[in-house]
Amino acid sequence: MHKTARQKYVLDIITEQGQASITELAERLQVSADTIRRDLTDLEKQGLAQKNHGGAIALKLSTMTRVSRNSLLPEIKQRLGKQVAQCVPAGSTLFLDAGSTLLAVASFLQGPLTIITPSLDIAQQVSEREDIDLILLGGKWDQKQRLFAGSATLSLLSRYRADIAILGACAIHAELGLSASQEADAEVKRAMLAASQAHWVVADHLKLNQCEPYLVSGLSEIHQLFLDRPWAELGDHSALQVTVGAH
Repeated sequence: MHKTARQKYVLDIITEQGQASITELAERLQVSADTIRRDLTDLEKQGLAQKNHGGAIALKLSTMTRVSRNSLLPEIKQRLGKQVAQCVPAGSTLFLDAGSTLLAVASFLQGPLTIITPSLDIAQQVSEREDIDLILLGGKWDQKQRLFAGSATLSLLSRYRADIAILGACAIHAELGLSASQEADAEVKRAMLAASQAHWVVADHLKLNQCEPYLVSGLSEIHQLFLDRPWAELGDHSALQVTVGAH
């Protein structure tokens, strides 16, 4: 197997499982442990993986660019996006967060709708649709995260209200709630929650049981959670409606 194909296969395995050991990868690919170590070093340099204790390798989501993260779990994100979009009532006003899963949500939405978003990618995707009224929240452009954030974005956002805020998740934890890797992104997410009636979060399994530095909200503030597989660690959050599918 060529190196590029082998590294893609390694990335697919740790994307699906969350992490894997060098021994496991070597056995599955029928190559030496040294070959796997070299592949992992290459993936680390690309910001796609990080070495963990005990020889385990995990995705390095917090440092990946939005473009790199967009390449992970594309089919699951499309199915999640369709699932969320089908639950949105016609005529709603939505805050739509940035991210590849939210981009998938936008692609399946059926108007008439009003979409308010800090995501340039989502804005470009729906900009020519006659059944959608688009409001783009400008401000300081974050090239890595592919979104607008900062004081100007928050000022614009404060002028609007939405029926539903649909957020992506940098990280979600049963006890520590929803968190983000960037402070400015967390501020925009919190503002969306504060200015909306219903709070939805959509997350693939890579975001579960994770924590980033900047708090967005506790799970008690989230009304509906869309996941691609069951979340055993969630425990009893009786007020939280969980929709599982898309796997």
